[in-house]
Amino acid sequence: MSDLSSFATYVRRRLDAWGTEFRLDRDGEFLGYAGKNILQILREHAGEIPERTHGYKPLLIPPLEWQMETIVHDMHTDAPHLAMTLRAYYCGAGRVAVERLETLQGMLGYEISRQRFYGYHDVAFNWVQGSLRALAIGA
Repeated sequence: MSDLSSFATYVRRRLDAWGTEFRLDRDGEFLGYAGKNILQILREHAGEIPERTHGYKPLLIPPLEWQMETIVHDMHTDAPHLAMTLRAYYCGAGRVAVERLETLQGMLGYEISRQRFYGYHDVAFNWVQGSLRALAIGA
């Protein structure tokens, strides 16, 4: 990522925001695990079990982050190793580089070098940058 243009900076901020929204440690929220167990519910409602709630509340994801998720998902159909690299790099926020590399190796199922990891990142970053540029031109 030697390009320091303002558009590259914008793309980097968008990828950082996407990675924060879709971080790997939030799997429990996305998979629908219960936030409370039955004892907590009974304690909050003085021993009474509340009525069942009806309806479906979708996940609330900001539209810009959802746009990035769509781009990365489309990338996964053509080049899964690049999409997995973006997920390991940006969604693995808070991890050191070695942990991000290990996450990617676990996703891919084989080992790669750190140099290849960053090479994949640069190619995937350019892919996202081109996709965003095409969306901007089309709008």
